[in-house]
Amino acid sequence: MQWLKAADAAEVGLPVIKTMFIQQLPFVKGVFDALFTQSKGEPFHKLLSGFRQQLQDGGAVTRTASKLKEVLDSLHVAKQNQLQQIGLQKLVTTWLNSDSTPEMKSAAFSLLQKTGFVPKGMTESVFLESLVDGAEVRSGIIKNSAIDKLHQGLQLLSEAKGGAFAHVEEIEMAINRILNRHDHEKAKLPIDIHSMQRQNIPAEKLTPLAFHLLQNAFAEAIATNAVGGKIEVNDLIGYLNMDTEQVAESKGKAAELLFKSLNEPPEAQYARINEKLVLSHVLAADFQSIDFTNGPSVAHQLKEMTKILGLQLEHALINLPGDDMADFPNDLETLKPLLLKLLNEQIPAAIKEMAEQILNRITAQQILSQENGPIQNLLLTLPFNLGSTQTDLTLQWSGRKTKEGKIDPDYCRVLFYLELERLEETVIDMQVQNRIIKVTVINGHGTTLGEAAGQYLGILRENLGKMDYRLSGVSFVNPVYGKERDLRGKPIPFSDAGSYSGVDIRI
Repeated sequence: MQWLKAADAAEVGLPVIKTMFIQQLPFVKGVFDALFTQSKGEPFHKLLSGFRQQLQDGGAVTRTASKLKEVLDSLHVAKQNQLQQIGLQKLVTTWLNSDSTPEMKSAAFSLLQKTGFVPKGMTESVFLESLVDGAEVRSGIIKNSAIDKLHQGLQLLSEAKGGAFAHVEEIEMAINRILNRHDHEKAKLPIDIHSMQRQNIPAEKLTPLAFHLLQNAFAEAIATNAVGGKIEVNDLIGYLNMDTEQVAESKGKAAELLFKSLNEPPEAQYARINEKLVLSHVLAADFQSIDFTNGPSVAHQLKEMTKILGLQLEHALINLPGDDMADFPNDLETLKPLLLKLLNEQIPAAIKEMAEQILNRITAQQILSQENGPIQNLLLTLPFNLGSTQTDLTLQWSGRKTKEGKIDPDYCRVLFYLELERLEETVIDMQVQNRIIKVTVINGHGTTLGEAAGQYLGILRENLGKMDYRLSGVSFVNPVYGKERDLRGKPIPFSDAGSYSGVDIRI
C-alpha cells in the first residue's frame, strides 16, 4: 500500500504488483520502482536526451557528470542536438585540417558560405585578409592558448601589411617563434631581425600565413582532451565570427545540411558533389549510423549498445577473477555504474530524479530478462537513430533454452517495437517453429505497408533460406482487435505469460 501511495498513478502500480506476483519476482521496493518506471512507457531516448541536456545546463560539473555526457554522446541520444552543437565545428575543422584534400577544403569553405558563417561571395583569401585587418578589433576576446597564438600571429600580419617588415621570411620566423614558444604572453621580436628598409608586403603573400596560423590554432584546440577540445574549438569559432546570432544561425544551417545528406537521395541537387563528400565524411566520422543491410554489423552495434548501457555490470562483477582487475574499469565507465556513482554525489534534485528514472529503466530490462523454467526471456530497449529521427527500438526474445543456456533459434518468438516518424507505432511479431518463420506486422497503415513491402518478400524469403530458415508468410494487420490492440499499449513484457508450470508452451 505504501508503494502505491508513493506512486503517482495507482492504476499503473497495481498491474506492476500483479506482474511481480505472477513472475515470482522479489517483493522489494527496488523491483517495484524499476517496473513502475518501465510501465509508464516514457520513450527511453527522450529520457536520455533530457538527462544529457540537464547535465549540460544544470551545473553538474563533477568528473562523473562529464563522463556521463561522453557516454550519452556515444549512444547518440541527441543526434539533432549533437549536429547543432558540433556540425559547424566539423565543417570548419575539415576546411582547416591539413589532411583534407584541396577539393575537400574548397567544398568545406563553400558549405561555410551556405551556412552564412562566411559571407556569401567572399573568397577564401578575402576572408583571411579580413581576419588580418580585424585583428586589433578582437583584442578584448576571451582567449585560450590556441586563440592567444592565433591572435598574436594575426596582429603580426596586420603590422606587416602596414610596412613593419622587409621580407616574408622575417614574418615566417616571427610566427614560428609565437607558435613554438611555451610562454607566449609577450612574444616580442629581437630588434635586429627588422631590416632597415621596410616595405608594405602584399596581402596575397600574407594570406597563406594566416591560413597556417588558423590550422595550428584548430589543431591545438582539437588535441585538447575530448570535452575541453570542443569548448576550445567553439571559442575559436567565436573568434573568427564575433556575431553570436550569426554563429547560432550558422550552426542550425550546418545541422540542416547534414540532415539533408542523411535523408536525401544522392541525386538531390542541394549541394555540389564535393560538398556532399564533405557532409558524408563528417557524418561517417562522427555520427556513425548502423548499416541495416549488414546483419553482423547490426548484431555488433546492438551488443556494443548493451555494454554502453551497463546491462552487463552485475555479470562482470560476478565473473570477476580475484586477481585480474585490468578490464573491470571499462565496465565501470558505462551508463548504469556512472548513474549509481552520480547519485552518491552532491547534485541538483532535478538531475537526481532523472538519473533515478534512467537507472530504473535499465534495471527493469535486467529484471524482465529472466529465466522462467526452461524458458528464457530477454528484453532490450535501446535509443535509436533512423536517419534524422530518434526512436526507441525494443526487442523481446522468448524461447526455450538450449543446453548451453542460449535461446533456441529453432523455436522462439521475437517481438520488435518501434515508434516511427510517419508510420507511428509499429510491432513486428516473428514466430519461429522448427525453423519455419511467420511474421506479423501490426501497424495502423497495414494495407499500405503490405503493398509497399510486396516487392521485398522474395528477397526476404531467399535470404532466410540461405540461413536455413523457411518463411511461411508475412501478414500486415491493423491494431484494432483483441491482442493487436493490446500490443499498441505500453506493455510490461512477458507479464501475461505467467510463471512456467511444467508444460512445454510450444505444444
